[in-house]
Amino acid sequence: MNDKIKKLLSSELAILLMLIILCAAATVTTPVFATSRNIMSVLQRTATTGIVALGMTFVIGTGGIDLSVGGQVTIIGVLSAMMYTRGFPVPALVPFMICLGILIGLFNGVLITYLKLVPIMVTLATQLAAFGFALYLTEGRQFLIKDETFKFFGLGNILSIPTPIWIFAACAIVAWFVLRKFTIGRKILAVGSNTRGAWYAGINVQRVTIVAYAISGLCAGISSVIMTSKLMSASASMGNGMEMEAITAVVIGGTSMSGGNGFILGTVAGALIVTVITNWMTLANVNPYLRDVVKGAIIIIALLIDNIRRGRLQKNEMAG
Repeated sequence: MNDKIKKLLSSELAILLMLIILCAAATVTTPVFATSRNIMSVLQRTATTGIVALGMTFVIGTGGIDLSVGGQVTIIGVLSAMMYTRGFPVPALVPFMICLGILIGLFNGVLITYLKLVPIMVTLATQLAAFGFALYLTEGRQFLIKDETFKFFGLGNILSIPTPIWIFAACAIVAWFVLRKFTIGRKILAVGSNTRGAWYAGINVQRVTIVAYAISGLCAGISSVIMTSKLMSASASMGNGMEMEAITAVVIGGTSMSGGNGFILGTVAGALIVTVITNWMTLANVNPYLRDVVKGAIIIIALLIDNIRRGRLQKNEMAG
């Protein structure tokens, strides 16, 4: 029976079922939840966190963690908006933001692999540095971007569907193919499953780990583009809390914190679950202070679910 429960909790079908039940409950208690306008709003808000969570799936798949993604989104947005105010051309702004995200991810990966530093501490330090630098540059102010073409990424529409939803869908499809069909995806999961075994199998563990963090940085850059475009500005607080929401989405989606697996569809569903719960609390006028309590509880529940999933593996390791 326990094995069946673990298998059920690990399946993406169970995560999708959980999302459907949650949406049904939200619709019954707050009918406005099911309106097309609110559903589009939920999907739009999921896009920024969801894209970051896609990158986080690759990092956690290696057995690592990236606590810096919120700081990355913030500093990328602030630097790009500041560059714009100083005459940086708008057509080059998006590539600049994406490349900056990749560079930050590479920086994290190099520190972790070549200097043998602990991922959680490296990325925490990067996050603190990013937020601190953003505060230094902004001095508590906002940098505005007054360009109509840049609005497209956060406020535009394609076939009456907001652009962020299309970008999120495209990123999810690419991430699924990379993780499931490309060699690098299989190598990432192999490193997370057994690092030493992967090394003996001829996999360049350092390079694969760096690539995983670079993908996380890439996703943070894309998310920053959407968020900065949606706000048409950047501030030192725009990425606050994104890292925990992304990690929660990944774990709820079935990816184990110990690495070795990764479920892109589950991550998408997990990101939607996190956003739906937040939206539901907003519509139900739940006290803002209690919302953080609920979010904390969700994280604990996600970790407990992860422990249940890993119970069988831990039992086998002890038996061996």
